Amino acid sequence: MSVLPLVAAIIAGFLLCLYLGLLLYRSYLRSSTRMETSNGISSLEEITLGDLKQWIFIRGTNQDNPVLLFLHGGPGAPLMGISSSRKYDAELVKHFTVVHWDQRGAGKSFYSDIPEDSMNLDRLVEDCNELIDYLRSRFHTRRVFIVAHSGGTLIGIKTAHRYPEKIHAYVGVAQVVNEYEQQKVSYNFLLNEAEKSGDSKRQAAVNAIGPPPYGSSKKYLEMAGLVSRYGGFVHSKSMKDIMILALNFLTSPEYKLSEGIRTFRSKGFDFTINAMWEELKNVNISEEIQSVKVPVYFFEGKYDVTTPTVVAESFYENLVAEKGKKLFIFQNSGHMPMMEEKKRYEELLIDVVLKEGLT
Repeated sequence: MSVLPLVAAIIAGFLLCLYLGLLLYRSYLRSSTRMETSNGISSLEEITLGDLKQWIFIRGTNQDNPVLLFLHGGPGAPLMGISSSRKYDAELVKHFTVVHWDQRGAGKSFYSDIPEDSMNLDRLVEDCNELIDYLRSRFHTRRVFIVAHSGGTLIGIKTAHRYPEKIHAYVGVAQVVNEYEQQKVSYNFLLNEAEKSGDSKRQAAVNAIGPPPYGSSKKYLEMAGLVSRYGGFVHSKSMKDIMILALNFLTSPEYKLSEGIRTFRSKGFDFTINAMWEELKNVNISEEIQSVKVPVYFFEGKYDVTTPTVVAESFYENLVAEKGKKLFIFQNSGHMPMMEEKKRYEELLIDVVLKEGLT
């Protein structure tokens, strides 16, 4: 008698149990993080930005609190975004009305028919501006706080520079400045680590990639992958923590399972990075922006070699901020200070950025 039907039945049973487990966990997460205050909000919404349907998730215990718009990284990589907000915003939602946005081409806002020519920083900035106008009208406020991470900092600082009258303050976490200079620092880090290791295979892998500039995103992603493997992405936590974080795409009540699988497989990120590569590889914010008219805060991980802190520090020193600027170095973090030093990240946003931004 063939064992194939039995094996197929076991596999089908396992997948069914896994699916039911996901449904139960989503239900538990939705229930355990329910907003129970009289003026609270927890709202997943599809809105139109730049003629494209996009998704936002709004959470807060009091809708009268100031609005904080979080811009995820990538572009196209919503690791810290809608799917993780229930777990990572528990303290922030007590002080802000927190808005997460899956940007054009990312997460829930990825569609296979998005025109590639609409994938550019100017369009993303205008999407952001339209979203800010929506939030200003929705919550009857003149200004919002922008907190941006990694690739999202390109959108964030450009928006703050272009539309300062709508912004309380700008917070850049792992600020992107000059892509070529940052890639050079990253590659030199790999060379040094490979040499120190004495591992000929590691040295060969680094040499095979070669130094920037990279003509394709593939070479850049190979380099970035090695940076992560050698400790330039996270410092106080492990890459296992990042993988667990990525599982939020599958367990989030806000994501359909198909959306979660698609995002976990980096469909939106791959589309975005390839569509925007020619523009992204030439980014140099220091040439474009020398001054800003809103308070500016940089949160930088001491051990960040993905968007190297040394380049952000140089930009910060030369930036003219009419309403003040502050740089905070997270001593035990790499590229993810909001996760690696979550308590300090929250305290700075609440006790410094919020208080100073409303005075």
